[in-house]
Amino acid sequence: MPSTAAATARILADTGIQRVFGLPGGEVLVLMDELRRAGVDFVLMRHEANAGLAAAVYGKLRRQPGVVLTTLGPGAANLMLPMSNAYLDLEPLLAISAQVPDDVPASHTHQRLPLHDVYRPIARYVETITAANVFDVVPRALASCMERPFGVSCLTLSAREALEPAAGGTARTVASGRVSSGVARMQADALAGALSGASRPLLLIGLGIDTANAARIRQWVSGWNLPVAVTPKVKGIVDETAANFVGVAGGMAADGVLCDAIAAADLVVGFGLDPVEIDKTWHAERPIHWVLESPNAGGIVPSGTVLVDHAALLDALVEQAPPRSWPAPFKEFRDRRARLLIDRMESAGTMWPGDIVQALASVMPPETIVTTDVGSHKYLFGQYWPSREPETFWMSNGLSGMAYGLSAAIGAKLARPSAPVLAAVGDGGFSMNAQELETAERVGAPFIAVVLEDGSYSLIKISQAGKKLPPYRTEFGRIDTVRMAEACGVRGLRTANPDELAAAAKRAVDDRRSLVIAVPVEDAAYTRMF
Repeated sequence: MPSTAAATARILADTGIQRVFGLPGGEVLVLMDELRRAGVDFVLMRHEANAGLAAAVYGKLRRQPGVVLTTLGPGAANLMLPMSNAYLDLEPLLAISAQVPDDVPASHTHQRLPLHDVYRPIARYVETITAANVFDVVPRALASCMERPFGVSCLTLSAREALEPAAGGTARTVASGRVSSGVARMQADALAGALSGASRPLLLIGLGIDTANAARIRQWVSGWNLPVAVTPKVKGIVDETAANFVGVAGGMAADGVLCDAIAAADLVVGFGLDPVEIDKTWHAERPIHWVLESPNAGGIVPSGTVLVDHAALLDALVEQAPPRSWPAPFKEFRDRRARLLIDRMESAGTMWPGDIVQALASVMPPETIVTTDVGSHKYLFGQYWPSREPETFWMSNGLSGMAYGLSAAIGAKLARPSAPVLAAVGDGGFSMNAQELETAERVGAPFIAVVLEDGSYSLIKISQAGKKLPPYRTEFGRIDTVRMAEACGVRGLRTANPDELAAAAKRAVDDRRSLVIAVPVEDAAYTRMF
């Protein structure tokens, strides 16, 4: 009879989980060894938060739960950031942590935290793994992560219980429900009818879509030549270089232009639109034709909205002829958006942020996965990186937590080893977890990191200026980005020349090696694009 730890590891392996991310601790050593025995690799990272972020991206790209494993106490406490991020960004994440056994004296409070109480508000399934329930609880936790919208499960396992013989021997199969497709034809007719009466419609695609429907979405949007915008977490679901692409809505650079475009539309179709990505309230202030197949973050369904299977709906739509034509109704907004990228401000020794995006986009293949940290550069890349393919752009947006870019890059590269990965981060975020560059080298996940150096938390500094406050405590001293990279075994260089930036990135892609490129920028340059 297998131990509870062995049964847990076997269930994960049989589900197709090939990697678990985390940090070791005395209380999880038995489970770690059983994972090894089951053929599940343990990706050792340098902080639990980074491990959880990497796991969630890895899992979503592989269309399965990402799994992060930590010890009890501080290890489990450090999971709050990645679990919160997965909760708001709708990423499937199973967090497993050690815990003090239930039967120890109540006075034994060393490293004891009320983990279930802490995580239950953001985790849809929370339970303790025991010898009696392991074959029921672990499959349920995995299945709960994959219910649309994707979400978080949390399991705890004590070191003592891990050694107990598991009762029973067969994992339960837990079916994940899906919205009925019976109303798809009626919804398709209603949507086509609404579009037929609109002279300036805007299709706004959001986080609630299933990327498995990317081909269907592209066939519909291109076939009807619909004006389309996206929110940042689904960049690449349509080709952003196409003539009918209007821009990225949801608080990125040029947000004023996109808000004006939305206001000018006489019909906004929210196809999988989730307000969790939007930092303003226009989604609640103007009529939206909602087309959702699952609830939004927090389980919210807009009043009067009937959930519909997107695959069946799209199949019904592509069978129909376009109800009318829309000859570039948003051209003025597209032109305004484009001008902001090239309306440069010259500053000696620095690079114009728009040149960074254009230089990198000129040499990186369309299948490149781009991850960003949080800060001014996130707004820049979120709006202007020309995503061409689905699932190739990753940022923390619902939560908007820093230190995401490098961790996400590791998870993305391990999930898609053949795809180049580019992490765009600021010097503030880079200093939070640059040590994970060593992790990337050790686990065979090379990527390019472009570090935009402005010596400040520039987004907060800009906010201070907007409130007519002085730039108080938002600037910091310089840390040598190149030497930090080299200390982790990664090549580094610094340049303010767009051609040199492009050439270095291309060489790194061709060589399949990690590279850190530090690029000095002037923080005031961002304000011209916001």
